Amino acid sequence: MVTDNIMMHSGVDHKALLNAVFNKLPDYIFVFDTREKKFVELNPALEQQLQKCNIAPGEFNCTSLKTIIHPDDFQEAQHALKSAMLLQGSDFVEFEVRCKNELKLYQYFNTKMSVFEREGDQIIYLLGIAQNITERKNNEIQREVYKNRLQELSFITSHEMRHEYAKIQSIINLMDNRFITDAERSDLITEAKKSIQIINSSIFKLNHKLSFNQNDEFFDLSNEREKYSKIVFIDDDVLTNVLNKKIVQALLPEMPVEVFLDIDEALSSLQKHAADKGTLIFLDINFPGRGGWEFLDEYAAFSNASNVIVLSSSIDNRDREKARGYKSVIDYITKPLSFDFIKTFFEQLQSAQA
Repeated sequence: MVTDNIMMHSGVDHKALLNAVFNKLPDYIFVFDTREKKFVELNPALEQQLQKCNIAPGEFNCTSLKTIIHPDDFQEAQHALKSAMLLQGSDFVEFEVRCKNELKLYQYFNTKMSVFEREGDQIIYLLGIAQNITERKNNEIQREVYKNRLQELSFITSHEMRHEYAKIQSIINLMDNRFITDAERSDLITEAKKSIQIINSSIFKLNHKLSFNQNDEFFDLSNEREKYSKIVFIDDDVLTNVLNKKIVQALLPEMPVEVFLDIDEALSSLQKHAADKGTLIFLDINFPGRGGWEFLDEYAAFSNASNVIVLSSSIDNRDREKARGYKSVIDYITKPLSFDFIKTFFEQLQSAQA
């Protein structure tokens, strides 16, 4: 290094060396005149920053300092300056302060001040160095945010969800007890439904805490709909298909219902009847191997119908946003499929077509 080469010569100009360091340091260095209450020496880095903030270096004093320091930090900076004027020996005062840059954004600075020159018991000059610690501070703030979020997640899982899960377990244990009356059994079922709703709500809260995209909009349901004459469920879970089919048949006994466990089988069947616009498709997106997204991509190749409702256990907003990008998708709902949804969907459909 150049500095090393200079230091090797006995005739080094230490004053010139210190001046070079003063001029090249990226940190802000200043000398404060305690009598004039102004900054009398500034390194180039600080001068350049002041000029960007429309402050002439020669006008940099306690008054102009107030224009760039965060209002909540100015009092602390004043207190630190007063404390520095009482320093003894090699002691120094250290504090953090937020200062506005040329973009009017606040940055964090760790500032140290020590005695530079004194006359007798009176301090004449203070030496200060301010180091930009914005990146470190932001990381600390982000870690604190994550810590608080983890605590919230822990509370949701260990208290809200676990508590309701324990209630459901107790209810299940009591349901088959022969000493329980029909009225009591009905009450237990009602309580179980309440607990399930709370657990479902807690899952949504968990997703909200974990998701970076907190925005969620409803699908546009204003498009003209076909009169559906058949319902197709595409899901790799056998029991889910059975339950969903029974829900539809209980409300719409005349409605034909088909179920598919495999994406390719579903695509093959639908392509054979591509001219039939009266099919309503409920599609799960998470399959082992080829899944719902592949289905939507290939379905668009032979059908321009808008007749797919994504029925998924995923409440990730990114999945909802992705689904919204497909013309065929008219809605995105989370499992389980409910009687209320089927009832309301077809009532609204009938009303719109009346």
